[in-house]
Amino acid sequence: MIFINCIKESLVQVSDKTRFDLSTSFVSGDGITDITVNPDGYGPISVFNADQSKWYLDWAFDSDGTKTIEVEATDGVTTVSQSFSIDVVNESDDNLYSNDSQIFAIESELKRYIPEGRNSFKNVHREAQSRILNFLDRKRIWNQDGTPLTKTQINFYDEVSKWSLYETLFIIYTDLFISVGDKFAEKVNQYKELRNYERDRASLRIDKDNSGTINVDSEIQELKSFRLIKR
Repeated sequence: MIFINCIKESLVQVSDKTRFDLSTSFVSGDGITDITVNPDGYGPISVFNADQSKWYLDWAFDSDGTKTIEVEATDGVTTVSQSFSIDVVNESDDNLYSNDSQIFAIESELKRYIPEGRNSFKNVHREAQSRILNFLDRKRIWNQDGTPLTKTQINFYDEVSKWSLYETLFIIYTDLFISVGDKFAEKVNQYKELRNYERDRASLRIDKDNSGTINVDSEIQELKSFRLIKR
């Protein structure tokens, strides 16, 4: 019996390189003789190799939407197919708060540390965005109806961009510290401090009524004082 396993990202941006990794697929028999990937109708493309670690396809989509990835594997007798999906968003909808140009302006060495199967750190900027929103949620900085803020409600001002940039660099260097070694320990501490400095600012501009614009007279959120709820 053939077991297909596709390791992939769940969300990518248009034109951003991503990898469909089939290297952990297997068969309870003599072995797979061919395995193909069909990314949203552009295939099938064989990724079979004598070196199973090379069973992957690097790809980028030229339009947004939910894309279907069809994988087919055969052992010469039995053929099995399985479908997977990946969401692709455009740059505007992704609304990332920082970008690679900001990274390379201060840490050009990181160009050679972009992970295999990618051509950017956009996935890390997206994780930084998620951490920023989670931080505000934990601090109970919500909409008037009690729902969490969305990624489009936080304005692209310098304070959010710097917070995201330093959060992204902290994530990258933490991963390098774990995988490469102590040479990156100082960078981890440096960007943790800078992240904390930007995160602990006095106020933040937020589109609280979700109107698409920020009223500087009424939509400035104080970050040093929060609502308290007695339990």
